[in-house]
Amino acid sequence: MTTMKSTLIAILAAAALAACASPFSGWRWEKPGGDYDTDVAACKTASYADSNGALPTNASVRRMQSCMEGKGWKKVAR
Repeated sequence: MTTMKSTLIAILAAAALAACASPFSGWRWEKPGGDYDTDVAACKTASYADSNGALPTNASVRRMQSCMEGKGWKKVAR
């Protein structure tokens, strides 16, 4: 039962993150000449490292956004 619960949590976390990256969201990250995939991967690793597969919290999302801004990315409206 624990494995099934862990799998469900992982699926829900992935869905939540996918929703945040949805092309239908009201904003996107922008940085001229930036490598989004590299920077977002580094920020996710740093921001969600202590989550143990749990859903992102408001605090971890703020850490993620702060990390991206620290790398020179800006949130812009779609």
